[in-house]
Amino acid sequence: MSYSNDKPFKNREHILWEIGYCNKAAAYTTILCLVFVAVGIIGDLLNTKLGLGSTSWLLLAIVAGVLSMGPHLHMIMARHLLGMEVIKKDQA
Repeated sequence: MSYSNDKPFKNREHILWEIGYCNKAAAYTTILCLVFVAVGIIGDLLNTKLGLGSTSWLLLAIVAGVLSMGPHLHMIMARHLLGMEVIKKDQA
């Protein structure tokens, strides 16, 4: 796909699709982060290894949290561009 520098999206439907897709991706990675935190806390409370040590689960949670920032930021940018499009239509 090639886009011009002033148009990062094809059209309004493409922006809405990107928002929905990134919303799902952000939700999945955030849930994954919370699951890793919960497994780490439960493993530490029970003083057992649940596959990995509790520190490893915490590190996995941090990595999942950092990875969830990408879809969140992309969704924010897409919503901003959608809002700018609405403002331009209102001014015209």
